[in-house]
This record gives sequence, structure tokens and C-alpha cells, in this order.
Amino acid sequence: MTSMRDERQPKRALVIRAGQLGDTVFATAVIEPLRAALGPDLRLDWVVKRGMEALLAADPRVGRVFPITHRHLPLPLNRDKLAVVAASWREPYDVLLNLELGRQFLGLARLVRARQRFGRPFQLVADDRPAEHAVEHVRRQCALVVGAAPAAAGEPTLKVATVAAELGLRTPYLVVNPTNSQFRKQDHRSYRAWPVAHWRELLAKLAAGPDQVVLIGGRAEEAYFGLLEPLPDGVVSLAGRTSLAQLMAVLDGARALVTTDTGPAHLAAALATPVVAIFGPSDHRKTGPFATPSNTVAILRAGLPCSPCVFTGELERCPANRCMQLVTPDQVLAALARIAVQA
Repeated sequence: MTSMRDERQPKRALVIRAGQLGDTVFATAVIEPLRAALGPDLRLDWVVKRGMEALLAADPRVGRVFPITHRHLPLPLNRDKLAVVAASWREPYDVLLNLELGRQFLGLARLVRARQRFGRPFQLVADDRPAEHAVEHVRRQCALVVGAAPAAAGEPTLKVATVAAELGLRTPYLVVNPTNSQFRKQDHRSYRAWPVAHWRELLAKLAAGPDQVVLIGGRAEEAYFGLLEPLPDGVVSLAGRTSLAQLMAVLDGARALVTTDTGPAHLAAALATPVVAIFGPSDHRKTGPFATPSNTVAILRAGLPCSPCVFTGELERCPANRCMQLVTPDQVLAALARIAVQA
């Protein structure tokens, strides 16, 4: 669809990716390729899942952010989606890039006014390559707009507005993220959990070092931290005390993050903070923190022949989560040493 606009004006683009934290972080790999193709003064607007807008709020490369509360609510009944359409008709975009593969945003993509439109329903870049990381799939989608070589250079990156010092932390410090969204589950579905005894041992050994140790976790995960008490001297807990923007600042100022397969791993990697990530049943090749020339990522795995098993029957037949138990605190400490962080 064409529009009457001055070609000398900065280009405008809209990206649709309204997923969870990791999905949103991965999608930022399109920002620099789009700026390279459409101009460094590109006005890049973004459709996100409500609650994820803080990821982009401090990014000078991103213009307006449209949060969507109800992804599945049909467009005629969805005020958030209608607001995106209305904004595009007031000021049409040069490029629309829909990174969503589901049907929830097909109507929105069709009605957004843009001179060029990419992604579903106009083209489908299927997520059908075994062991392809989610970022690599985002790059293939971005290649529809900018070409394969420029898209392949895109990296997930984030910008922060606050600094960790505002939270009273002393530097240097290490961040430990001992939980994830599955911590309440008591059966095989808690497959991302590292044993509590391992976390206790790791915290005790880290606390004996020169760095402050900072625990992070969401408000819904605070109950888990009672299992780690009493905390060793030198360990401070920020569990449930940080906004998403503050969490980004904490990770940005850290010397390293130790975590399992969960959102903060992706935040740290996009902020170029070294990450030690413990993986077992889930597939680090597809959803692990994405390693780039700009960051340092160490993936720790037991390497059992049955893992990754998250979408197979092996997971249900192994309630003990052996592949997570076999990764030891000493292996974590060694990984921290390898990424040049004194532990």
C-alpha cells in the first residue's frame, strides 16, 4: 500500500512481537539491521505484550511502544490492537515486520497501513529447523526486509535508563538467579530447576569471595527464597524488590550472572553481561542465552544422551531431573573463572 509522504523524511517502521521476555529480547536483533537499511534516524515503533514495554522504554532507537493486553482477543474487540491500526492510518509506516507466527496478529498485520509489509500473512518464514536458535529464526525473518547478510549481523541488544547504584549495591558484585517461573511445580514440569542444595553450596562459596552476591527473582517467586535462608554474610536478596527496568540495571552493572533457563539469562546476554547458564531438559541450542561477539555465554550441561528431552516422553520418565542434579557448584565456579570473573 502506498502513501503520500516526503521521501526525504526519516523512514518509519513497525515491528510486531508480543511475546514473553525472552521472545522480546530475541526480537531486538532486528533493530540494527533495520536501521542500517532504512537509515540511522529510523523511527522504529514496536508492538509488545503488556508488561514487556520496560525492555524498550529507555532505548533511543525505539519510538512508540504499543502494549497489547489480550493477545487472543479479536481485533474488532481489542482496543490495544485498534490503537495500532489507528496510529498507522494517521501516519503510515514505510515498513511493517510481523515477527509473530501465530494467528493472533494476522488481522492486525493486514490492517496496519504500510508501504511494504513483511512476515505473516504476506510471507511465512517457518520455524521448522531443528536446533535453530530463536534469534537465528528472527534473523531469517528480518532478511525479508534487509537481505540475508545484513540480517545475519543483528544481535539482541538492550539499553538501560537507571544504574544499579540506585539500589544500594556495592561493586563489584555477582548476580545469582536461583529460580524461574516453574518453581511452584512439583512434578516433571519443574525441569528447569537446579537443586536447592546446589544453590546453597554455591552461595556459600561465592560469599567467601571478594564480590558482593546479589539474588534476584520475581515477586511471584519470593516464596522460593525461604528455602535458601539463612543467607550467608555478603549475600543480599533483591527478590521481589525490582521493577523490570531496575532488574535490567542490576544485570547491566554485574560482573556476571549465574542462572538456569529463564528470562534474566536473555537480559544479561543482551546487555553483554557474562552469563553462566545451567541447562538440562530444555534445549540451549534453541532457547539458551544467545552468544554473540559482544558477549560471553557459558552453557553448563551434564551431557546425558537423553537430553534435551523437554518435548519427549523421557522427561516424564525422569522425575529426578538427573541432568540438572549432575551439574555441580564447583563446575559453576570453574565456568565463572573461565569467563574471567573472580569467584
